[in-house]
Amino acid sequence: MSESCMQHIESVWKEKTNSANQLFNERKLKEALMGYEEALCRAEVLNNHQLDAIEMGIPFMQVFAISCKNIAFTYEEMGEIEKGEKMLKRVIYYFMFLSKGQADDSVIQNELKMALLTYKHFADKNAIEPQDQQTVFANIQEHVKSTSTV
Repeated sequence: MSESCMQHIESVWKEKTNSANQLFNERKLKEALMGYEEALCRAEVLNNHQLDAIEMGIPFMQVFAISCKNIAFTYEEMGEIEKGEKMLKRVIYYFMFLSKGQADDSVIQNELKMALLTYKHFADKNAIEPQDQQTVFANIQEHVKSTSTV
């Protein structure tokens, strides 16, 4: 994809996110959610062109994670905890997928740790059943075992 197109997509992502942030702060949650979902669509396009994004210094991983977290926290404010949890799990599994074959990539590993901490805080705050949390943690443990180079 051309550099100007990639930069435009990133710029629109920022605009959608900033606009949705304002709506969120004004407690216009449904409108904010729509804006965050539109921003997520742009993040997904950037992810479909990872090599181009890397060459241009576009932080596509963080853009995706921010979009999902924004949606999750909006769902939380709307009282739709399961939907929020699903979005945070999506971030964790996204970074697990990216790290396959790249166990030494510190950016991915750090983002995975942050995603896990965010999920744990969300789960504790919203009284998500321990067995549901354990599934996520078990998947991560299995992932770590399969990617370790011992």
